[in-house]
Amino acid sequence: MPAGSLRCVQRNIPIPEAQSDVSRMVALICHDLRLPLTAILANAEFLTQSDISETERNEFYQEIRCSIDRMIELVTSLSECSKGHDTLRPATRNIVDTVKSAIRMTSVRQEFRHITIKHHHKGLAVGWFDSNRLERVVANLVLNACEAVSPDSGRIIITTNGNQACLQISVWDNGPGVPPAIQGSVFQPFVSYGKAEGSGLGLAIAKKIVEDHGGEIYLDGGSETGTLFKITIPFCPSGGSNPAHVYRADLLYAHVKKCSE
Repeated sequence: MPAGSLRCVQRNIPIPEAQSDVSRMVALICHDLRLPLTAILANAEFLTQSDISETERNEFYQEIRCSIDRMIELVTSLSECSKGHDTLRPATRNIVDTVKSAIRMTSVRQEFRHITIKHHHKGLAVGWFDSNRLERVVANLVLNACEAVSPDSGRIIITTNGNQACLQISVWDNGPGVPPAIQGSVFQPFVSYGKAEGSGLGLAIAKKIVEDHGGEIYLDGGSETGTLFKITIPFCPSGGSNPAHVYRADLLYAHVKKCSE
């Protein structure tokens, strides 16, 4: 194809039905392992610089430790899936911290360092959710956005808004947008657009994690410029002590419906 042309491919990769759950999980985990591995490499390179301060050195070291923790969590998730009991680990967490961590893990890559990434939060910040997995959602959306925008003038804006019923997250970028022809299939596994080496798993991972939280994610086709993804999940800051209450199907539906009204 001509250089710079839009690429949209759905790879027909057969997965044996008898091993479909584990095989799909392996593909998803392998995809998400690349983010912390890249962060480890980038921060390790920073550590080799002779002109960094002791404070900066410690910060780079802590980022490496955090990335290793993320990798351990991903491998643990794969192990539990193989045994048939991979579950969310919700707890009382701060969404601002979760988004900040996702931004750090993504923006550390050399090719993304001139892209402007901003986060704006309104309302309640503390709620009941699986922070590690929601971080993966935000990181995948930010990664897709970074790969879509200009490396010199790219802009990404993350907005979070929390209340007693739900948490809303939006990720917007000033890239070329998603072609109308594939807007209805962007969350399908192995659908990739605009990236020569894209695996087409990032949005599929995001969709699964959001739905595991009882929420919904969609591409906002009404955005005049760029690309806008929106997420809504139950937040329930006051229900953190009772996970069963938060994840009952009827309550989840009521929360999501209330947020979308």
